[in-house]
Amino acid sequence: MELSKKGRYKLSLFICLILAIAGIVILYYLNFSLIIQTFEDYEGAFEVVLIISIRIIILSITAYYLFHKWFKQEAQYLSDIPFLLALFFLILTFGKAIDLLWDLTFYTFNDSVVLLFLKFRFFIIIFEVAPLIYLGLEIIFFRLEDRFQKLKDKKYMNKLRMSIILIVVGIESFVVIMAPNITTMGMLLPSIVIPSLIGIVYIFYLAYRLNRLTVVKPGILTLGFLLYLFSSIFRPVMQNILGEEASYIIITELVDIFVFLIIFFGLYKK
Repeated sequence: MELSKKGRYKLSLFICLILAIAGIVILYYLNFSLIIQTFEDYEGAFEVVLIISIRIIILSITAYYLFHKWFKQEAQYLSDIPFLLALFFLILTFGKAIDLLWDLTFYTFNDSVVLLFLKFRFFIIIFEVAPLIYLGLEIIFFRLEDRFQKLKDKKYMNKLRMSIILIVVGIESFVVIMAPNITTMGMLLPSIVIPSLIGIVYIFYLAYRLNRLTVVKPGILTLGFLLYLFSSIFRPVMQNILGEEASYIIITELVDIFVFLIIFFGLYKK
């Protein structure tokens, strides 16, 4: 019996989830002795695990809610708003699982391993923001429809959006691969994350002004992602002040939990 389109999407999502979870479990298993050593040697390790676990749960619930919302639609398209937002939160969830592993083991690695780990995390960040940029291009193209009639063709617009995303992801990936050292990687983070978040804030603000993206609350999402932008700037500031201590991680993660609760409220709409 041939699966329906919805069935194929569910099966693909399930397989991707299983593979991603298996990958995370293997990484934790390979570094299990280092994690145990961290709990023995460093005060605050349990609190770090607890606070990041809470954030992972919040992100997981948000991703599940959005995927559920998407599958309840009569038809599913990969350009749908719930799917793109769900993809962002799902990738971010696994990104935070990697962050937790990093927080528990980074002090034991030499520079070459740290550089490899950072590059892996940067690839996750690149693919994390891609769905939001793809979503934002729809809002930008909507404003340009009157000047460029071709943008009113949905198929053409989606192909153009995908082409732009592939170019952006390709350029960012190339830069990350070519980064020669940890210092350069540290400079790349704000150059990738901050412009992306500024663009996302502007896009949701534009959606609010144009009364677009009515399946969510773009006004609240504008505020939420603006706060997320500030928290992304706040994180390295606190790192410089407190150093790589448990207190730095706990404070910044608490701020992000508050921010993502606001974002979830912006996503929830009957």
